[in-house]
Amino acid sequence: MVSKAKYWVFICSLLLAVLTGCASSPPRDLIERNNHAGLASWYQEEAVHLRARAEEMREMEKDYETRMTKPQQRSVLIQHCRNLVEKYTKAAAEAEALAKLHAEQ
Repeated sequence: MVSKAKYWVFICSLLLAVLTGCASSPPRDLIERNNHAGLASWYQEEAVHLRARAEEMREMEKDYETRMTKPQQRSVLIQHCRNLVEKYTKAAAEAEALAKLHAEQ
């Protein structure tokens, strides 16, 4: 049986890993060269990556729904996944908007 302390350490570690993975920025050389076509492509790829991460979180949510036996833990983990789906989806939409903006330059 896992202790509460180990459980929260795991959750915090997972959250840190996810948020670190989400903190991506465009290549500096594209910005410095004013390469809008390159930036448009980069942001479009970033949107694809973020949508894939959202889908991974949806799948993880389903796993938690079916495999977690403790209701309180299940509830917390499912909500965590839903929050990340929302954030990744919003970030993907923002990346697509930036891709469009750079494509128009």
